[in-house]
Amino acid sequence: MHRRLHRYRSLLAMITMVVLTLLIAPLHGSAVSTRLDDPDPATIPLPVLDDDDPAKAVVARVTFTSRTQATVDRTSVSLQRAHTHIGDPPILKLSLTDVDGQVIDRMNAWSPLWVYSHGDRERVDVKSSGAGSFIVPFSPALSTMTISDTALNRDVVTVDVKPAIRAFCVAHPGDPDCLESDLSVDSVEPRAPLFAVLGKPVTVTVDSTVSNAGPDGPTDARVERTVTAGTGVTVTPTAPETTEVALAVGSPRRLEKTYTVTCTQPGARTLDFTTAVAPERASVIDPQEANNRRTTRLTVDCAVPVTINIQPGSARNPVNLNGSILPVAALTTRAGEYGNPLAFDATAINSASLRFGSPSVLLLGGGVPEPHGRIHPANSLEPDEVTRDRDLDAILHFQPRSDALAPTDTSACVLGRFAGPSGPLSFYGCDRVTIVS
Repeated sequence: MHRRLHRYRSLLAMITMVVLTLLIAPLHGSAVSTRLDDPDPATIPLPVLDDDDPAKAVVARVTFTSRTQATVDRTSVSLQRAHTHIGDPPILKLSLTDVDGQVIDRMNAWSPLWVYSHGDRERVDVKSSGAGSFIVPFSPALSTMTISDTALNRDVVTVDVKPAIRAFCVAHPGDPDCLESDLSVDSVEPRAPLFAVLGKPVTVTVDSTVSNAGPDGPTDARVERTVTAGTGVTVTPTAPETTEVALAVGSPRRLEKTYTVTCTQPGARTLDFTTAVAPERASVIDPQEANNRRTTRLTVDCAVPVTINIQPGSARNPVNLNGSILPVAALTTRAGEYGNPLAFDATAINSASLRFGSPSVLLLGGGVPEPHGRIHPANSLEPDEVTRDRDLDAILHFQPRSDALAPTDTSACVLGRFAGPSGPLSFYGCDRVTIVS
């Protein structure tokens, strides 16, 4: 008995010396060399007892193709307790992290490249490749296991253990470490102005509502919001945004996000706003994943900017809120004329679509119509200088009212539809005004 104990102590001492040597010296095949700067054994942290390991373990099968390269063969959850790590030499280091990247635990591990053999004499050989299983305690928050070479201070491989934990919880819904939460996206509601003008940015606000129908909660969830712009319109920001929220059962959360939208082509342009929600932890199972994503399409009416002239012949453009009919000239222009990006034919205006008012009133869908129900073509005899060209412009008439303009307004605008080259389009133009009593 004493002889066997002496043999065991001698073997343990030999392995310890080999480990300490190889922590500093690079490995070359199976050769082992010693150096004067080997670390003091007192500086090496002692392994921690795993007496509190749960009755489950996460198992990762890993193949090392070299000391610094490895591939993950498979991962699984075992219903057996993880083995204790006491006595494992610091050849490899296992770092266990949660879904937020926070370290849950660190532990030493034996390398599958190191092989102990005994015959005429005990020794440790180092192979060029090999495979082994790394077994760590189960945690419902566990996300990744990073295997590092301690001596080289270099990560070898990171194992994603979330799929294994999820598969286990799907198969064992009654396990106390597995939860069930029916997360959902209840609504995606974009709010935008009635129209946008080419080249003029507008703000679109999107409200998303997410909830947890239980039975378990509160549940930490990740909400991702994305936007996809169709042709003829740009949007910023374009990058997806992920927000972490805690969803209590029966307590929906409303999230708001704003975008800047700019029309680059006239006509109806679309934006698709998508919100998706998912549990942060792989141990939380969502039984109804079909309601975890919702997309709402917003159609933006991109209007052509045009030039209008209120009270032709007057530089002051006086407007009496209680006055009579107000004349407004809509000018036919070529592309680039008066800074307008597109050509506009004022004689193609649809009179029934016309609305007149302040910018804020028109953006909300208000304004007053053209009372005559028709436009009045104007030629070069029109007295105002901006209509003294060979284009045929249009004179429009409006009855100013208090719901179209306010005493503090300094500009008034016209919104309407006209027959464009490939179909009906919206147009929009403004001019300065002086409100008089």
